[in-house]
Amino acid sequence: MSAWSETMTDQSAGKAAAADWRETPDAATVLRGVAARRAPLYPVALRLAGRLAVVVGGGAVARRKAGELLAAGAWVRVVSLDWPADFRPLEEEHGALLERVTRPFEAADADGAAIVVAATDDPAAQQAAARAAADRNVFCNVVDVTDLCTFHVPAVLRRGALTVSIATDGLFPLLAVALRDRLARIVGAAFAAALERLATARARARAAHPDDAAARTGALRALLTDAAVDDLLAGRLDEFVARVDAWESAHPAPAAAASAAAATARAGGGA
Repeated sequence: MSAWSETMTDQSAGKAAAADWRETPDAATVLRGVAARRAPLYPVALRLAGRLAVVVGGGAVARRKAGELLAAGAWVRVVSLDWPADFRPLEEEHGALLERVTRPFEAADADGAAIVVAATDDPAAQQAAARAAADRNVFCNVVDVTDLCTFHVPAVLRRGALTVSIATDGLFPLLAVALRDRLARIVGAAFAAALERLATARARARAAHPDDAAARTGALRALLTDAAVDDLLAGRLDEFVARVDAWESAHPAPAAAASAAAATARAGGGA
């Protein structure tokens, strides 16, 4: 069988599994079949501002998940029959962006959702959340139940706008956490301020070379050398800033370059 035929066979099997979803009493049965054909994760960073995220569960894990989603700008609907964790601080901070629904999860709760997170140890609720998400083509994470997940939440390190994410495909999340914590000792606070300067430099390079990607890339690589990264890793922000200042002097903004050229021309008597 050719590679193309094998691919089409796998796709047909996947479509058949999806078509049988509603007739399958156990949501894990279908998803476990998908997981058995394990493929590499496709890493993404989601922009959830203004989008609906549904969290199932009322405990400490659900509260943490809700808080993270709210911090990302999402409108969060949390559904739970009871509330062992205190959600009031989140309500006070985020107001109407947090909706609490006190009853068991219903499939309609996932209507319009961008993602669904089941943070409950109730197997029935986990199954219901996974099924509702699949029926709506919505990605779902069921905490600590890899077979029901269509996405995983990585361990995350943030330094300003810099985000470093580490995932293990649900195989051993504590390894991702351990690596994140180790990297936190290396990727320090200097990276937050450095990234702001780098963003300004990138804008300058784009303005100077709007139609020449190779020239832009070359200019920026001249800035972000191994030595510059070493400065950041060592926490030498002042040295890094000095490098950026020197680069900017060698790569003036288009308006500044035009003014300098005009001044030179006037001094030399040119037209």
